[in-house]
Amino acid sequence: MTMKSIYKTEEGKRQIHNFYETLLSQWHQPSKQIFVRTALGDTFIVESGKKDAPALFLLHGSGSNLAMWAAEVEKLSEDYRVFAIDIVGECGKSAEARPAFKGDNYSNWILEIIEQHGLDQVSIVACSLGGWIAMDFATKHPNKVDKLVLMATAGVTQVKARTIFWLIITSMLGDWGFNSLNRMVYGNLDIDPKALEFASLIKTYFIPRTDVLPVLSDETLQEIKAKTLFIGGDDDCFYHTDKTAERLERNLNDFECNVLENTGHVLINQTETIVNFLKEN
Repeated sequence: MTMKSIYKTEEGKRQIHNFYETLLSQWHQPSKQIFVRTALGDTFIVESGKKDAPALFLLHGSGSNLAMWAAEVEKLSEDYRVFAIDIVGECGKSAEARPAFKGDNYSNWILEIIEQHGLDQVSIVACSLGGWIAMDFATKHPNKVDKLVLMATAGVTQVKARTIFWLIITSMLGDWGFNSLNRMVYGNLDIDPKALEFASLIKTYFIPRTDVLPVLSDETLQEIKAKTLFIGGDDDCFYHTDKTAERLERNLNDFECNVLENTGHVLINQTETIVNFLKEN
């Protein structure tokens, strides 16, 4: 069976990948780029830190790639063996496979990466879609996860209905729509022009997933045994941060929460908070 491309054109794919290579060339932390072969296809990873340090996986959100972690990796690599991972089916260098969210597709994918590196246990820092993948794995392999950091995570509440409406409207309104969408997602943040340029390429040429991401049930969330930190913005345009925090607190035994005021879906300058949490006994 031929896999349908996740890009609108081959030229668009080339432009996105070329820009991505530019971002990777500016990765400041000493690292190595590797591909891991999995059942879902080749998975691209940037690894940094000491081999004998505790393992830390970084999982980005939808319509993104591991370059989103560039600012955090230097600090995280001081104490951890960091694996920044391109999620399959997103606009990075991993395979374009998009398996169903239901079932064990993504949890088995994470398990394969862990086993191929000979790791017994990992901590995971994950954003949005990555948060859903991290929780899905932690519910099915609880003994494999030490700590979880969930940033503006998906999978706990449904996407806000008004956001779905605006995504449809802005997609038809060219540059004005793109700028309006950015204001929704980034809020009051001053965004690097290169990040906006890359976002524009992705909007123009990348085909995002439109299938609904499952919301985890209370019973499923209760399978998570890892100490967990949730960080969310009180003005997240995608998810109800207060409801997410309430559900996680009600269902997780070892839980901390940090809701940021006047903050949207994109969270920055959280490295110190994350490191402090990961280092807690």
